[in-house]
Amino acid sequence: MALLSSFNEDRPVTYFRGHPIYCATILTVAYAIGVLVTFLAKAFGGWEAIVSMLAFDSAHSILGGQIWQILTYSFVDIPNFFTIIGLLFLYVSAVEIEKYIGKARFLTLYGVIVLIPVVSLTAVGLLFNAPILFFGQTQIMIGLFIAFCTLYPGVQWGGFLTAKWVAIASLVLSSAIDFSSSAWVSLGELWLISAFSFGYIRFLQRGGELPAFRLPLRRRPKLRVVAKPKSHSRSSKVEAAGNETVEIDHLLDKISRHGLNSLTSQERAALERARAKLLEKDRG
Repeated sequence: MALLSSFNEDRPVTYFRGHPIYCATILTVAYAIGVLVTFLAKAFGGWEAIVSMLAFDSAHSILGGQIWQILTYSFVDIPNFFTIIGLLFLYVSAVEIEKYIGKARFLTLYGVIVLIPVVSLTAVGLLFNAPILFFGQTQIMIGLFIAFCTLYPGVQWGGFLTAKWVAIASLVLSSAIDFSSSAWVSLGELWLISAFSFGYIRFLQRGGELPAFRLPLRRRPKLRVVAKPKSHSRSSKVEAAGNETVEIDHLLDKISRHGLNSLTSQERAALERARAKLLEKDRG
């Protein structure tokens, strides 16, 4: 099972006054700023300018060279009653996903979610020869929430609803709103993003791993293996013991947060080896 991140991948990017800052934290703050800027632009008559500059346009964003719009379109959103709730759900979902699967896999998930509307709407616009304007973050928020609920389907909300049913209800409610207003583009992107989020987590849960692509920009220098000086043998043993301690601490922390059943077979084996070593020391 390749879902669990490495011991460094689930660590925060930094800390602010003792509080951990993850990539998801930075992302949530950026979306909050985007909502605020959108509100100010609409309040002071700059709505059309900000939409033309930042929203995704299938006829101009890629074909017209306005490449930045493939990233900025999701930060343009009209604030409403559900905006704060959506940002809260985004923060909780995204941080927990990043802590569980690691920074690299989380950024891969987010990156593909952002690119799904870009690729699909560009193809549809070329096929029907009609430009499509798209912006907003609702689909991304729901997509990340579905990924979270796929990781933790049994987590209870309100003491009686599990995360699985909350995710289904969110998807159905958002679909009903789009359907009632004939927002077919938003409806289609919602289902594409949700399907990918669910499938990506299931793919990782079944032991899948995305291939790592490396650009051959420079030839790697040939490395020559040399014998390590004996004087450093003691320090290497100390370093190995320290790494093993960090690993066991991580496993114990995972057990306290998610239970013993959350450990993979490799992690259980590592825990058993550490237990055997402790028993040997006690007997000695």
